Amino acid sequence: MAEARAPRWRRLRRTLLGAVGLGLLVVGAGNAWVIHTTSPDIVASVADAPARPVAIVLGNRVFPDGTLSRDLFPRVAVALALYRAGKVQRLFLSGAAIERDGYDEPGAMAGWLERRGVPRSAMILDRLGYRTAATMANAAAQGFKDVLVCTQWYHLPRALYLARHAGLTATGVVADDKGRRVGDRARSFVRESVARVETIVEVAVRGVSAR
Repeated sequence: MAEARAPRWRRLRRTLLGAVGLGLLVVGAGNAWVIHTTSPDIVASVADAPARPVAIVLGNRVFPDGTLSRDLFPRVAVALALYRAGKVQRLFLSGAAIERDGYDEPGAMAGWLERRGVPRSAMILDRLGYRTAATMANAAAQGFKDVLVCTQWYHLPRALYLARHAGLTATGVVADDKGRRVGDRARSFVRESVARVETIVEVAVRGVSAR
């Protein structure tokens, strides 16, 4: 009986290992494709960024007192630098907002920028940007075509891929991530590796939408 079970276990193990190997191959190929096709449209500094009508700032967590999180602060900071350098005339601040809880990522970003001299008239607050795909669809719906995108490097390939498929001509400007902890970097790497593959499938099935 034990001898009969052994071959079945070996077959099951080979099947599981094959499935894991195939999954890793799919994830690796998907990531390589997204990164390869978007890397030419990423610049490392404000000085290298082309002039565009608007910069899209992708939201992230804010604290109850309105303080920007460690991930969000560099995105808004690079947007401020772009505005001060005359690279953009307007800032499209996109993120999640939950009215009943008083949670408002775009509002917190706008307040931070306003305290540093950016007039409210230069800001567009997109409170329906609860995911990257929604942000790009919402920006396209506003009539924007040529944009800069402000976020960290790990996020830029997927953001630019979604922007392109939403009909935007986008250049990514890298936001600083030197202050992030090693654990945060590792989680971002894993999350984005999976998310890029999910994005390829989502775009292929239904395109880019705000849903």
